[in-house]
Amino acid sequence: MTELAYLASPSQTETDAQLSTVEDEAGAMSLVLDRTPFYPQGGGQPSDTGVIEGDGFVFEVRKASLQEGIVHHHGVPVQGNPAPGPVHAKIDVDRRALHARLHTGGHLIMTAMYELTGLRAVKGYHFPEGPYVEFDGTLDETARDGLIERLQQRIDEMVAVDTPVLVESTSVSELKAAGVFIPGEIPADKPTRVVTTFGYKSPCGGTHVGNSGELAGLRIRKIKSKSGRTRVSYELDS
Repeated sequence: MTELAYLASPSQTETDAQLSTVEDEAGAMSLVLDRTPFYPQGGGQPSDTGVIEGDGFVFEVRKASLQEGIVHHHGVPVQGNPAPGPVHAKIDVDRRALHARLHTGGHLIMTAMYELTGLRAVKGYHFPEGPYVEFDGTLDETARDGLIERLQQRIDEMVAVDTPVLVESTSVSELKAAGVFIPGEIPADKPTRVVTTFGYKSPCGGTHVGNSGELAGLRIRKIKSKSGRTRVSYELDS
């Protein structure tokens, strides 16, 4: 199992670690460490990128993935050849900050949509290219009339009051006992956490900002309802 450094300390962007395995198949290389600051892609959030440096080598991490509790750092060596031993891993902090803002922005939209329509989020895509949140259920034309404006107003209110975003470790049984809506199966190889935004709780293993005030510039682009789902597309000004 790979220790996920960002869980214990969300602001940690680099760490010393031990490189245990170098995997190279058909020119595709990945490194396995005992602990990592890299967020592995999942939950609608893209992975971190960055570098891993060791004795005589620098390895560029282009993607991180989680497989059966082990994080694989996929990329290419830009200097020397990676070998097992002590290393220092460091993520691209600007990329992490953007992804955290986009992900928390999606949770604010989940919260506001539930308040205004009662619809529950079942899918989130928080990549910089075309982020959206998808909800279970459709809205007729009357229900959608003016919804973008009302949704944007509620989002602006939540950003303005600058309330803390709470991220807590939990378990599936605790989530169920608390009546928290679980949109799907929580992967067994991922830690279970719950994110609370303005009283709305949602299971989530991703990275987030500390306060809603950090989401100035969050804008609703469009709302589309069909085939039993409602999708809210959004964007985030830099």
